[in-house]
Amino acid sequence: MKPANELLEKIVLGEIEGKNRAIHAYDGMAWKIRTGFLTLLFGGWAILLKGIVDATKTSPGAYATLVWGLLLFSVGFAFGAWVIDRSYVRRKFRVILALDRLTDEIRGCSGDYLKIPPELLKVAGDSADMPYDSKGYRQAAMAELVVYLVPLAILLAAVVLVVR
Repeated sequence: MKPANELLEKIVLGEIEGKNRAIHAYDGMAWKIRTGFLTLLFGGWAILLKGIVDATKTSPGAYATLVWGLLLFSVGFAFGAWVIDRSYVRRKFRVILALDRLTDEIRGCSGDYLKIPPELLKVAGDSADMPYDSKGYRQAAMAELVVYLVPLAILLAAVVLVVR
């Protein structure tokens, strides 16, 4: 094997390792955002409702403006968390697709690593021109909707039932 090809082989193997670490880091960040969102959302509501019950023995309807305000805040909070989450999921799938392409190129190069396109050896997650749309991405996007929309729908239903 030529020295240049050996060096390129080490670079390619390092890139595979780096892409695998990036995938796990992006996934970890997305789940931290999701669990943080759910914890803060339901924790905030629990504190507010406990405060209302402890402060007065009147019905929760007496605090309708406060409850509707917190619901509106919760919608904004969910939207912000969803946008950040979506960013990390897109980055994750850019890396996954780049790793898939890199793996395909390695199989097809027959040991001649000079045939591998240089764009596959760059940071994929931060590159907006790299594709991310795939079946896995669309499934992850559905999971995002469940995480961010279902709790809001439950809260909205609870607020409507209690405040009316």
